[in-house]
Amino acid sequence: MTFADALRSAIRASGLGLERVHYRLCAVGTPVSVATLSSWQSGRTRPERPGSMAALRHLEDILGIPPGGLGAVLGAPRPRGRGHRESRMLPIGALKPRADRVAALLSALDTSGDAHLIRISQHDRYEYGADRAQHRVWSRQILRADQHGPDRWVTVFYEDEPGAGIPRPHGLRNCRLGRTVTDSDAGVLAAELLFDRPLRQGESVIMEFELRHRHRQVPGPGGSCGRTLRMPTREYVLEAAFHPTALPALCEEFTEPADGGPSAIRQISLDSTGCCHALALNLGPARFGIRWTWEA
Repeated sequence: MTFADALRSAIRASGLGLERVHYRLCAVGTPVSVATLSSWQSGRTRPERPGSMAALRHLEDILGIPPGGLGAVLGAPRPRGRGHRESRMLPIGALKPRADRVAALLSALDTSGDAHLIRISQHDRYEYGADRAQHRVWSRQILRADQHGPDRWVTVFYEDEPGAGIPRPHGLRNCRLGRTVTDSDAGVLAAELLFDRPLRQGESVIMEFELRHRHRQVPGPGGSCGRTLRMPTREYVLEAAFHPTALPALCEEFTEPADGGPSAIRQISLDSTGCCHALALNLGPARFGIRWTWEA
């Protein structure tokens, strides 16, 4: 059993959510963020630094594990230095609300290839109708494998507004929908998008999929769209396409770094087709998007 397997099983058996585990670790003076706990139980990272190892001993007590139980399956520290770069990728859903609920969903899916897929390019196009509601989202991304074997992309979809329903993805090119798990109360769906075959080391794949809402949202005074880039992304293109009879009065691009750095805002313009776009280069982890108001 791996450390990630042991930790995931212990958290599930304890009945505690990641937020509660985080709170208890803070209370004993060894804080570990929810994002880090999620990363540990997914196998993306592991405790290695002195502070993390101190927290591990308290974690065993919190989860009712005998002393040394988690440390015994941790294994030797991973090599560092040249040839062993430390990834800046955050766990799936780490920058979103309800991170503990997301982690529980993901434990039912195969996320083992996630750490070995590098996002080269991402292009999202959000389309809005004459009723100002979102009708369709089209996505294309280019991924490259840094080792043999990745055969799927695991991602999470959210209910944007109460009553709008959770959108369901449909594969369009080089991917098809695999297993899905849903937390209806939290309004979250986790899904596998399966490639046609496993990738070889250094091989890339161009995949396209779309989202359609079963129930269209009642638009408010404004709107927004965008993506949480949980890993460094070389190129991210975001489009918001509006119906010619329902154009927003003001559009702006925004960037919100995951490390808590200052946000950036820039006004952008519609083109002749009623579309605005924003471009991010070598960005992430961060939230990047477009927001608008319908009336001046």
